[in-house]
Amino acid sequence: MIIVLLVVITLITYFGGVYVRNRHTSNWIRVIGDVLIVGVLALMVANDTYHFGMQPKTQTSTMAMTSVNRSSKMPMLLYQSLGTSGKNKVYLYKTSSTAKVQHTNPEQTSDQIIRTNAQARLVSQKKVWSYKNGFYRTLFGISGNEGEHIQTTNKFFVPQNWAILSTKQAKKLARNLRNPQMQKQLTQQVQHKLLVTLQKQPTMTKAQQRVLAAKYQRQAVEKLAQ
Repeated sequence: MIIVLLVVITLITYFGGVYVRNRHTSNWIRVIGDVLIVGVLALMVANDTYHFGMQPKTQTSTMAMTSVNRSSKMPMLLYQSLGTSGKNKVYLYKTSSTAKVQHTNPEQTSDQIIRTNAQARLVSQKKVWSYKNGFYRTLFGISGNEGEHIQTTNKFFVPQNWAILSTKQAKKLARNLRNPQMQKQLTQQVQHKLLVTLQKQPTMTKAQQRVLAAKYQRQAVEKLAQ
């Protein structure tokens, strides 16, 4: 719409300045037309550069997750470090056991890990630009910047028994677990820590013990992968 408006004002300014015989009127048409053209161009720049007429809109989606590895006894969430600092990570996840492995986008994205006693899930909050109302959408819609990505926040809700490992750590863990002695030590460590805790808290329920055992196993697995 704003392009049409610009063309119409330009044509009126041109024909009014050229074909109107009254010079005083012709000059006023040119002046007003030039001001309007500059104003329209300024609005176009403001919309394209500063998102004039737009506001941030958050789109939230929730997806169930399954472990990226095939073992149900040692579920994992994996990540791949980017760069030398290790601060930037790409997380690998699956939405079902038969689905392909997906990964997060490192561009304009922040990832959070939240431990939970519920099922694994990914809550993705995507912030995009959206027009404030129909007027601005009609005026600037041709620019195609509606839905432009601002920021995505991924919240991984990870159960207590899930290990969070890098892809390198996962490979090292797989090698270590091929050793029967390592497997035995892992089981003994978990049993010992659970026994010590039960001696201090003998009133723990079976459900609490299962949650704690899963947590201890995850900690032992992560330590073995170091």
